[in-house]
Amino acid sequence: MLKKRLSDLFLHVLPLIILIIGSIYLTSMIWEQYTPANLWLLVVCLCIVVLSLFSLGYTLYIYRKEKNKDNLLFKLVNHINDLSTENSDQSKTVITMKQREDIYGHIEKSFCLMHENGKKIEDEAEAKSQFLSTMSHEIRTPLNGIIGFTKLLKELNPTKDQEEFLSLIENSSNNLIAIINDVLDLSKMNAEKMEIESASFNIFKTIELTIASFSQQADQKDIELGVLIDPSLSHYFLGDPAKLSQVLTNLLGNAIKFTDAYGKINLFVQNMHSTDDETEIKFLVQDDGIGLTDEQKNKIFEAYGQATKSTSRKYGGTGLGLTISKKMVELMGGKLEVESQEDEGASFFFTLKLEKDKQHQSEKYPDFSGISVGLALPVKSIKRQLDTNLATYIRYLGADFSFYYYEELFESDIPVSLPDIMIFDHHYARLTGELEQCQALECKSVLLTKGSLLSRINHEEDHFSDVVIMPIGLEKSIRILNNANEKKVDTSDVVKDIQVFQGLRALVADDNEINCKLVKIILEKLGVLVTIAHDGKDAFEWYRKNEYNIIFMDIQMPVMDGIEASKKILAYELEHSLKHVPIIALTANTSAGDREKYIDEGMDGYAVKPLDVEALKAIISEYCANGISSKNKVK
Repeated sequence: MLKKRLSDLFLHVLPLIILIIGSIYLTSMIWEQYTPANLWLLVVCLCIVVLSLFSLGYTLYIYRKEKNKDNLLFKLVNHINDLSTENSDQSKTVITMKQREDIYGHIEKSFCLMHENGKKIEDEAEAKSQFLSTMSHEIRTPLNGIIGFTKLLKELNPTKDQEEFLSLIENSSNNLIAIINDVLDLSKMNAEKMEIESASFNIFKTIELTIASFSQQADQKDIELGVLIDPSLSHYFLGDPAKLSQVLTNLLGNAIKFTDAYGKINLFVQNMHSTDDETEIKFLVQDDGIGLTDEQKNKIFEAYGQATKSTSRKYGGTGLGLTISKKMVELMGGKLEVESQEDEGASFFFTLKLEKDKQHQSEKYPDFSGISVGLALPVKSIKRQLDTNLATYIRYLGADFSFYYYEELFESDIPVSLPDIMIFDHHYARLTGELEQCQALECKSVLLTKGSLLSRINHEEDHFSDVVIMPIGLEKSIRILNNANEKKVDTSDVVKDIQVFQGLRALVADDNEINCKLVKIILEKLGVLVTIAHDGKDAFEWYRKNEYNIIFMDIQMPVMDGIEASKKILAYELEHSLKHVPIIALTANTSAGDREKYIDEGMDGYAVKPLDVEALKAIISEYCANGISSKNKVK
């Protein structure tokens, strides 16, 4: 500290000394050649000399004052050290009142300055976070209409070209949503507002749903997408399933982005070590894509940075996904790492210790012992991780698993002992007549397929015991084995009935006309009668005049916002002893704590824009489970 103080003093004093010497020299030169004409120049030089001397004196005074304060602080520390020793001389610890005041004053001044700087930084961070949250809401609102109506158009039997264009619009909109989420998440982390929850979740369902959301993207590039979750894992843990799913989503999204067509991507979830209370689990996303050099690996986790500028141009993206994933994994107690070689793919992995949820009993599987399962492949040279995953699941469930090949099944004259269930992969049965050939075997047959091949299946003419969409996890493996005991299997994954809520009445309050029209169309397709209100005041008036089973309330509206309108509705219910009508917050805000904030204000649920049809179905099913209700007085 003393060296720094002297260095600062030298930097301040040296220019003043040079200025004084220069001014004195110039003054002496003028004095020697003095004439009445240059009197003003002599006065200026003398003024410069006087001011420079004053500045030098003031600088030395400040330095001496700061030095005295430092000496007092050092003296105080020495006195404290003396007090901590047994044989210290108490007479040495006497500090005068003036010294004490100077010390306390210096400390108070330092803490006030630190507090002011900290408050300024907090205010700036809060303003930045609020700005990003507002912009997120404003951008999501029109995107809600774009994505929603694109999905509706895809249901109107468009031509192949129209369907392609609609898919491009949908993908572009989803990419924009992902970019908004990345920027918002990074802002939360920088402001240290990202919180990790501890909730019970089923790790198998969480991961299988996450990877299933990428099946279409992988299908478009004909990428083999597989998942292998260690079957020995407990099903229920305590943790943050949303953050875990987001990390895996980022890693899988990157893998698909940087893996060329016909590549391979696999997600492995391994049980590393387990005790009665917790389990150490390793998550690994492996691909055979473009890979990374050593230099690229060093900066791949930096914000807004991708491997190279050409990577950003070719593949797009903000470069925030891995930065956010790394910080999320660290908040959950792990460390995100990468192993990769250029042109040989990459492996991103992390390990988490998750506490077991002992409130849930372990899953019990049916007894599949004695059931035999076969996987039919064209040739013996095929070695795929997908097949290894399937074999692992089937064998863990107690069934016998074997590989069969087309040569012995269809070309050999020697009879083959067939299993109870034969599995065929649609990837190897695309030509005309091949599906019919697979079904001709005298045993139950299951077809593994993907979205792009579904249109080739004629459900009225083809007679597979089941058609299962890949990738295959533990739950779908159980479904395949159940075919041994069932005559007819529900193929709801391929053809789904439209759920209806005939007779229900909904009030939708939103100031955006496009969103209103979108919600109205979606709900009416489900059989719901819809009333539209364009602000909170309008919504309250409609509520007073009519009966509704559920209310969808936008938060940001003119005249009266959603929170104020909800409070008026709740007060009206209480005043007139009416049965409560569920109020669902409808908003584009996704900041941490939004859900809790709206529920604390009296709302019942929370739906995020862009709207998801399945989410709306789930909300209506949950809050209108008892059927049509009316605003009858409570007796």
